[in-house]
Amino acid sequence: MYQVVEGKRPVPGNDREIRIASGMSPEDTEIFLDMATACGLFSLDVMATAEDMAWESAYGDGREAHTFLRASTNECGQEKTVGFICYGPIPSWPERHELYGITVDPQYHRKGIGTALLAEMEKRVARAGGKQIFLETGSDYRFEGAQSFYEANGFEHERRYIKQFVPAEGGSVYRRDVETNDHEDAIHQ
Repeated sequence: MYQVVEGKRPVPGNDREIRIASGMSPEDTEIFLDMATACGLFSLDVMATAEDMAWESAYGDGREAHTFLRASTNECGQEKTVGFICYGPIPSWPERHELYGITVDPQYHRKGIGTALLAEMEKRVARAGGKQIFLETGSDYRFEGAQSFYEANGFEHERRYIKQFVPAEGGSVYRRDVETNDHEDAIHQ
């Protein structure tokens, strides 16, 4: 298991460290696309959109509508990228964000990296005034692992269509209410 160095969101029982940072470089884009392809869950349309978003971030000016976070660890003295998450605000729906996608290197599954990326994303969404995070995933048997992962991390399956967020045919929508640390905010005021 790993502990987050940047972002201060430790994962219980960790004995290694990961670093979570914003941004995407051209080299990161290739790593991200390889990881996303390896998971086998993204359709061709979703992969094309993900590729566009990744390249836009890699060559953008920082004002993109979405944010990539990259998780890395030190392996034998070399920094190794082990996961990504991409999210952003939902247009015309204040205080709501969408998790566009998350992927972790298959060699690092079940080590807390996905959970750490979700926690860091939630912290940043809360800091930006976000109240809820939505995501869409498939609903057939291939997505049972993803659904279990999201549910274990506090996302709830939406049983009805939600304004501004209607799933594609065969999709399921999940929602997580963002926790704010009002006590911590009061201390910093």
